[in-house]
Amino acid sequence: MMERYLLILLILICPRFGIAEPYFRDITEEMGLDFRHVNGFSAERRLVETMGSGGALFDYDNDGDLDLYLVQGKALENVSADSHGLRPSSGATEPLPQNRLYRNDSGIFIDVTETANVGDTGYGLGAIAADYDGDGHRDLYVTNLGTNVLYRNNGDGTFTDVTAPANVGCPLLSASAAFADIDRDGDLDLYVCNYVEYALETDIPCYYQKTLRIYCGPNEYHGIADVLYRNNGDGTFTDITGAAGVYEPTTRGLGVVFTDVNSDGWMDIYVANDMSPNTLFMNQGDGTFREEGVLRGVAYNGDGLANGSMGIDAGDYDNDGDIDLWVTNFSLEANCLMQNDGNGYFDDVTFDTRLADASFYALGFGTRFNDFNNDGWLDLLVGNGHIWDNVKQIDAKMSYAQPVQLFRNQQGNFTEITTEAGLNETHYVVRGMLFGDIDNDGDTDVVLCQSNRPAVILRNEVGNKNAWLTVKLVGPAGNMDAIGAQVKLEANGLTLRREVICGASYLSSNDTRLFFGLGDASLVKKLQIRWPDGTVQEFSDMPVRQAITLTQ
Repeated sequence: MMERYLLILLILICPRFGIAEPYFRDITEEMGLDFRHVNGFSAERRLVETMGSGGALFDYDNDGDLDLYLVQGKALENVSADSHGLRPSSGATEPLPQNRLYRNDSGIFIDVTETANVGDTGYGLGAIAADYDGDGHRDLYVTNLGTNVLYRNNGDGTFTDVTAPANVGCPLLSASAAFADIDRDGDLDLYVCNYVEYALETDIPCYYQKTLRIYCGPNEYHGIADVLYRNNGDGTFTDITGAAGVYEPTTRGLGVVFTDVNSDGWMDIYVANDMSPNTLFMNQGDGTFREEGVLRGVAYNGDGLANGSMGIDAGDYDNDGDIDLWVTNFSLEANCLMQNDGNGYFDDVTFDTRLADASFYALGFGTRFNDFNNDGWLDLLVGNGHIWDNVKQIDAKMSYAQPVQLFRNQQGNFTEITTEAGLNETHYVVRGMLFGDIDNDGDTDVVLCQSNRPAVILRNEVGNKNAWLTVKLVGPAGNMDAIGAQVKLEANGLTLRREVICGASYLSSNDTRLFFGLGDASLVKKLQIRWPDGTVQEFSDMPVRQAITLTQ
């Protein structure tokens, strides 16, 4: 009788009895990662200190596994700003911290920064990786306070700083960036989010109730325009921001994703702006864009308000064949899920899908749609962390460090399973969040980039218990990862759509392979690829639980 009561008690305490292990396991130490971010924290609480940082998960040496690049800030007392960004001042005696590149060697991250020559010492924020010059090796673009940096991959384990000849320095306060082929000419163009007019010397002091020093909000600064660079095909870029119709002079860009929202085969641009209307630039197919954020329902939330938006992603969460949009926002604002009606017009369904209440007190940054349990439905993971380290003195309900939140997709509605997944036990101050299959086992792992804290690697422990298919696309020279391609897969009664994206999340670059969770399927009935140039290929009757490479 006692045993029976104990069993009933266990079931009541743990409704998911039988799934004892957490979704993720911290393997940071196991993989040898020793990176700790430095933000230059000061009593003055300069705006830039609380923004970063991010990084990139990408295969820089083409050996089949993901390497890791992490972006560093630094102490600001002994640096000065010039046309090259933030560098040591004449009084500096200690070397500045550097961005770090870690090579994945059989599950151990080895620091190869010095030999690779990618240790930029600017005040870094984010990074993206893509093969912009079409030589078969992925390059790196780093966003900074001050001049950004483009590193060309030489293909021999080293990189060369080609920022000046490529003409992509953009010496402002840049945040997220993204690559895609906007004009379908076969090479990758570059979009860079710029935040506000800012310099250390003119940092504005802000206070709560006139006495408590806090980090300023965006409205204290003038917003500035983002930049769109067209790839000239010869290793250089041209600023076409005005000519292409994407010049918006006062936005405060933080997150960006290239995606085809109306399924016309041309990459559109959705930008998360901080306390300014989010912008959606619709590709006209002639090298120009039209801003239609308000018209298409994605500039404001469902109440008609502009949010403090940071993280961003695009994906088909409801498996209806079109691309939906997702944005993370400031605390006391719900994050926003926008459902596509099939024609590229959107409705805010955050409350309808049960995503609003759980995000109200959190402050979201890095995020993505991802099928973490491989059941065929895209879940949502959100990295949180307040910008005010002293927020408890303002509101006792909020905290600086916060849990990473996991929302399980249950056929188009979401349930927060942060506690069940074991993610409530540790709190973080997340900014960038990187997604990819680090151990090549068929599910998606996560790297948390924290502000002024160590980076953390979370290994997915549950995904590959279900069937899966990983698809690596190889495009022609100029777009080796087929960025912008779409894959439609039919299996187990579901039709899944995925898009190759370079960018998204916040200050981050992610694994460009496509991941399909297949539940208990034993066979993929059909797989269709629409390549970036519009060419379509089809395959049928493919086995599951495998990683495949398909070449155009």
